[in-house]
Amino acid sequence: MISFSYFIKKIKDVNGKDIAAAIPMLAALAVTPFFRSRYSKTWLVCEERNEARDNGYHFFRYLCRNQEQQDCYYAISPKCKDYEKIKALGKTVNYGSIKHWILYFASQYNISSQKGGKPNAALCSFFELNNVFHPRNVFLQHGVTKDKNDWLMAKKCRFDYFVTATQSEYEFVKKAFGYDPDIVHFTGFPRFDNLHDNNVVKNRIIIMPTWRKWLRLRSEKNTRLGDDIVTSDFMSNWLLLLNSGNFAQLIEKYKLEVFFYPHRAMQPFLRDFKLENKNIKLASVDEYDMQELMKSACMMITDYSSVYFDMFYMKKPVIFYQFDEEEFRKYHYEEGWFDYHNNPFAKSYSSYKDVLTELENIIHADYKVSETFLKAHRKEFVLFDDNNSERIYRDLAEKFV
Repeated sequence: MISFSYFIKKIKDVNGKDIAAAIPMLAALAVTPFFRSRYSKTWLVCEERNEARDNGYHFFRYLCRNQEQQDCYYAISPKCKDYEKIKALGKTVNYGSIKHWILYFASQYNISSQKGGKPNAALCSFFELNNVFHPRNVFLQHGVTKDKNDWLMAKKCRFDYFVTATQSEYEFVKKAFGYDPDIVHFTGFPRFDNLHDNNVVKNRIIIMPTWRKWLRLRSEKNTRLGDDIVTSDFMSNWLLLLNSGNFAQLIEKYKLEVFFYPHRAMQPFLRDFKLENKNIKLASVDEYDMQELMKSACMMITDYSSVYFDMFYMKKPVIFYQFDEEEFRKYHYEEGWFDYHNNPFAKSYSSYKDVLTELENIIHADYKVSETFLKAHRKEFVLFDDNNSERIYRDLAEKFV
């Protein structure tokens, strides 16, 4: 059985918390029959345990503000920074609690921006992939699917509704991932609803590299040399850019305000990036909201992080710094529909010096994008409005009546 073998592979990541989660799960199973009618029309929304900033949050906010008749809960830890803003919006449930499990078993929809957005990812994955239990899963996504992500294939997921945000992504997911045609939907991301009121700060630049599988996951087959991030090529190449004397000169010359905000998987290592230039801010996820930073920025430098689509959506320039593209394709994700070297939106460079040259070119152009960019924008972002959450809501409200 494919799903069972996949579960066995991932069991290497199972820890004591996963085992302990079986206790509230069993308690919930015993009492869920008494709550099934009560929560049969309830929508359960979440992201990660300690987070409310992505598509899940924006969709929940839409429901609470615009569809008050819809019963919904947001699963989140009461200890996290984002808890109070969720509590102010609507009903919450403690992530991983007995009630969270009851809602997982009894609610009409389980809605999340994360594939593992469940009371416990390991246990729920086992239930769903082996057809023990199949909730109605709505996958809002965490980022635009641009690569051939094996973990997102239909044989490894149990989604009933898969949200996409660009025209090419929609066609790609329908064709390459094995889902039934009625599962993949082109609605736009809920978080894109909030990208139309930008107060851009002059000369603000954000640098946002993504993570690398070979630097993190224990269960991945291709762990390569098991690189330590501090001594990795990833660290050394980003420091070449960040500590470059030429970059320091550009910052001084153009009065740039630079934020370095790596992927959340890299955030625990933020202080290991020893920056010589004190004008570059190390931006932590606890201190800064990623979307607000992107909205306020004039442009972005990244490597392969799909957040660049948020910048494209806002018609802002991006530079790709890709010093390890061969390794990334071998050990991380196989190339999908987006070609970094042949696209109308941004250019790719393997040398930090070329990145800085392109940066100065963009500054000279006053951060304006080209007509070619704008033409491609109209083609990809057909749904350029603030009705993404509404489209999803209408679909879900009518899908299972």
